[in-house]
Amino acid sequence: MKQLQMKHLVTCMILWALCQPAFSQESMEKVMERRAREMYRVIGLDSPDEWKKFIRENYTQALIDKPMQAKVNTGGSSGAETSSSSKESGNLEAKADMFRRLHDDFGGGSIKSIKATGEKLDMKINSDGMMGTFTLRFSKEKPYLIDGIGIEVGGNN
Repeated sequence: MKQLQMKHLVTCMILWALCQPAFSQESMEKVMERRAREMYRVIGLDSPDEWKKFIRENYTQALIDKPMQAKVNTGGSSGAETSSSSKESGNLEAKADMFRRLHDDFGGGSIKSIKATGEKLDMKINSDGMMGTFTLRFSKEKPYLIDGIGIEVGGNN
C-alpha cells in the first residue's frame, strides 16, 4: 500500500515539474495584463503623485533612468511625411510629464483589447474616436516590471 502511495506521489511530482513552465508563463501574462490595466487606470487620474508612484512601483530602474525619446510623424501638405524627435532627461519628472500628455489624450477613453506575446503586450485604447496602441515590454524575470514603452496613435475609428 505504501509503495502505491509513493508511486502516486512521484507521478504527481513529475507532472507538476512538467507543467510548471506553462503555469509560470500564464502567471507572467496575468501580471503583464494587470500592470497594463493599472497603468491605464492611473493615466486616467489627474494626479502627478499617483503617476510617479505607479512609475516607481512598475517600471524597471533602467527604464526610469533611460532618457525619453519622442518621435512624431505627421503627413505634410504634399503628402510627404515629416518627423521630428526630441529627448528628455531620464528622470521621474520626465516620465510623469509623459503621463500628463497621455492623460490629456487618452484619460477619458477605454481599453478595446489587450494581447500579450512573450514579454510584449499590446493594449489598444479608444478615446473620443482617437485610437492608440500602447506597446509595453516587460522584464523576463519576476516581478515582470515594465522595461519599455511605445505608443502609436492612429486615426479616428
